[in-house]
This record gives sequence, C-alpha cells and structure tokens, in this order.
Amino acid sequence: MTPPALSPWPRRAPEAVGSRNQVSSVAGPADLLAPGQMFSNVELRAMEIDGVLDRVFGSGYLPKGARQHAEHRAIAMSLEIPANLVHRVILGRFSAAWVYGCGERPSRVTALIDHKRRAGALPPFSSLQVHEVTLGRFDVAQLAGIRITTVLRTAVDLAFQQAYTAPGWPDPVAILWLMTQKAELGCPLSLVHQAIETLPRVPHKQRALARVNNLIQNGHPVQNLAS
Repeated sequence: MTPPALSPWPRRAPEAVGSRNQVSSVAGPADLLAPGQMFSNVELRAMEIDGVLDRVFGSGYLPKGARQHAEHRAIAMSLEIPANLVHRVILGRFSAAWVYGCGERPSRVTALIDHKRRAGALPPFSSLQVHEVTLGRFDVAQLAGIRITTVLRTAVDLAFQQAYTAPGWPDPVAILWLMTQKAELGCPLSLVHQAIETLPRVPHKQRALARVNNLIQNGHPVQNLAS
C-alpha cells in the first residue's frame, strides 16, 4: 500500500534537531522559537506568560496567534528527544496523531524504534517514551526532517493500542476516529481495516479489527471496545 503523501516543507539542519543548546529558531510560515543563542528557556516561558508567545510543545514556541502546522509540532516534539536518539527513533502513536492534528497535546513524547536497533538508557527524568517495534518499508515518513510514522501506520497502531487507565491519556479509539474523519489525511476506516487484515498473525489482531468494524458500523467510538 502506498502511504498518503506528506508535505516536505520546511526542512531543518540535521545537526540542530534535538539539541536545545544549538537551536534558536526554525524557519517556517512563522518562526518556531526554542532555547538557544537568542533566548533562554526562562525568557521564552516569560514571553508565554506575557501573551507574546504560544507554546507548541515542550520548549518550542510560536508568536502569539501564528498558525500552527504539523511541521511545527513535529519539530517541537523533536526538541525533547536526546541528540543521540533523534536520528534513530520515530514519532509514533499518540505523538504522531497529535502532529497530524488529531487529539489534545500529549503529556510526553511517544517514539518508536525498530526492534533491530536499541534505544539504550534514557536520561533521568526524560519525558520520552520509546517502544521497540517492527517497522515496514512504507511505515515511516518525514516532516521538516523529523521522522514520523505515516498516517496509515499511526492509525493501525492506535487500533492496536491498549487503553491507558492513568489520567491524562486519551482514548486510542477516539483518536483513531478523529484521524479517519480528516479528509486531508487520506486515511478512511476502510483503508485501516484493509491494512490490519493483511497483517500476519499478531497479538490482538481480532480486537483491532473489532474496533475498526465498530467505528464503521456505528460512526463513533464505543468505550467498551477501547480497552
């Protein structure tokens, strides 16, 4: 299956990705600001409090009222990834869904790494959550130079995602519904169902299919199928 086309605009210098000390701004329709030579994190937070900036995610900000794009969200999330991992991990699951404009801003970054590679130890108090997975040839795209699961792979992952019982985590079925209803993402429920059906024997495949079938039949999430 061919993944939905994604905009290549804009791109960012690879050495700057994930390094808070090297980045001061990122070019786009409006500059994404991050701690660096121009402003410290304290100064950026003060400007947010004063109503000058809007926080995108973590330490990434945009001028107040500037239109936020998927590229901005991807870059802002990448700032929370340690520099030694930024070229090895891929934004996925709830993080990828949020980058694509679905759901509330998550409390932490969820990233994926191919099972053939190792993430290694994360820094203390890191907000990054890394999962080892199997990634296919067409499962990864790029936004502004940041690696992210394609819309289709993200939707399939959400269909399999176990619901969290801790407060603050969204319902994966509700986010899946939002993704499949955004026409610009080009990922209808029928395509998600087809992608899951073609998978080999994997755990919880029937539950994932039941979730998608329920959305197709009822047109809205049903909570008792979310777990």
